[in-house]
Amino acid sequence: MTPAQLSLGGLALAFAVLVFTLLRWWRSGHPMPSAAAIAGGLLIGLLGALCAGGLLGWAARRLVTSVTNPLGNKVSGKGSSWLLPAAAPSGMTAGGGVATTLLLVVVLLAWRCCDNQLRRQLGAGALVGSAAGVIGGVSGLAALTLIPAVNHLGDSILTALPFK
Repeated sequence: MTPAQLSLGGLALAFAVLVFTLLRWWRSGHPMPSAAAIAGGLLIGLLGALCAGGLLGWAARRLVTSVTNPLGNKVSGKGSSWLLPAAAPSGMTAGGGVATTLLLVVVLLAWRCCDNQLRRQLGAGALVGSAAGVIGGVSGLAALTLIPAVNHLGDSILTALPFK
């Protein structure tokens, strides 16, 4: 699988979505459910982009290459199609994939239980997280901090299962 690369326009679009979402959240009195929705979306988007393969990794990369980059390039204008360096593999193990999949299930259940505002915030967080996950620096930082915790959690889940 070839790694997805974020364009400058895609980065501008993701940053604008993040700023707009955070400003709306702040102006609404910064309620805790909204903060959890934004953080959950960012986390699942980032972890999805850091997956080496599978359906979640494919969806995050597809979102970047077919939505974020073209729309951001169109809005930003000429010269914004310059690509940022690709992210290196994050080192997510099979256990990390299990933990990410379980987190995705939790996010999807939250999606079903939320109102439209929380759904928008969750979706905006996922869009920004998946865009940030294909940037080299962000994925490197996540590989050092987030991925070991996710791998450990997933490995603990796998060892607790009665079958191998």
